[in-house]
Amino acid sequence: MRPILACQTMLFSADGASLERAYRIRLETLCKKGFQLMGSAVEKRYESTLPKIAIIGCGAAAREFCLPVLNRYRGFRNSVWLVDLSGPQAKSLASEFGVENYGSDYSCLPDDLAAAFITTPHHLHAEQAIHFLNQGQSVFVEKPLAMSALEVTNMIAAAEAGRATLMVNNCRRLFPSYCAIASKLHATEFGNIRAIRICDGSPFEWKSVSDFYLKHADQAKGVFLDRGAHTLDLICWWLSSFNETPQVVEALWDAMGGQEASMDVQLTCGSTVVELAFSRLFKLQNRYTVECDTATISGRLFNPTSIEITRQGKRQVVHVAKPRGYHEHAWQLIDNFIGVVRQTEEPFFKAIDVAPSISLIEEAYRKANAFDMPWYSSDPNIPWLRQQFSGQLSHNVFK
Repeated sequence: MRPILACQTMLFSADGASLERAYRIRLETLCKKGFQLMGSAVEKRYESTLPKIAIIGCGAAAREFCLPVLNRYRGFRNSVWLVDLSGPQAKSLASEFGVENYGSDYSCLPDDLAAAFITTPHHLHAEQAIHFLNQGQSVFVEKPLAMSALEVTNMIAAAEAGRATLMVNNCRRLFPSYCAIASKLHATEFGNIRAIRICDGSPFEWKSVSDFYLKHADQAKGVFLDRGAHTLDLICWWLSSFNETPQVVEALWDAMGGQEASMDVQLTCGSTVVELAFSRLFKLQNRYTVECDTATISGRLFNPTSIEITRQGKRQVVHVAKPRGYHEHAWQLIDNFIGVVRQTEEPFFKAIDVAPSISLIEEAYRKANAFDMPWYSSDPNIPWLRQQFSGQLSHNVFK
């Protein structure tokens, strides 16, 4: 891989007004499209031959998100290359979907490759995406976009230098319910935003092929990077009309030198207070609440079709779209990416739009301290452990 020089300034610290206009334009585009393609438009999309596409990483994300969509296009069997460090894994997935091209080295792909999907462990996203962007090939990255703000900066710089498009699978931006909320908040329909509260938690059930999610803290981090990649992006999006950017006030977790399974984060943006709770250990309420001056917007976190608006004690359920499955929004985003590669569509949103959330996630990790855990603090062995593991565990494990 060719070395990438870090940009001197963060590319996503753009003028706030310009960023807000971009959000509004893309939101209007989504609304006009009705959040889905219908009838003959769908058939026409899939009639044309698929450009040459590589999928780097042959795990659950490739199986669940990428291949079911690409499989609809003409020429799928010969147009897709599956690459995984584990050759047998690449071969197995190729056999499952009838793909003819597979291997274990992405540096040996055809020169006329049009684009790549990066569905590998988190810590590989930046390096692999930059490899393709440097060659002018557009890239679609599974969330999270990257591990740090610096990686994001380098990825965006590579995309600009290569004149390629960089997109990321933050597919909850396509939820009609979330788009409706963004529209109301940006238009200040209910006045100022006083508080946002989101709970996102359930036992870990993702069918990952490898163990990186649970074993390597430096490669995957924990629940906050995983689930927070969606939630922090929504917060940044919904609050994008503010002149101020969200700031981390406090972050508490249960990590003790490894990955966190639970994490609470408090943010502020101007006078708005944001409270977030994440867990991989048990199911939380999985709801959001947006409290404004004259109304409260709330709903179930994974419900893309309706929102609840409460005014003067009266609750109203507003249906904004027909029911669709969660995966369908990711599939729609992938279809959009293929249209971008073909130069027949504009991206619904780009990686640069998601970038502020990665910076915020990084800040929260930097400020994180341990939950109050008296079952540990009262243990007489803790001082001895602190001495034994000094310098080996994170500095805030036993604070």
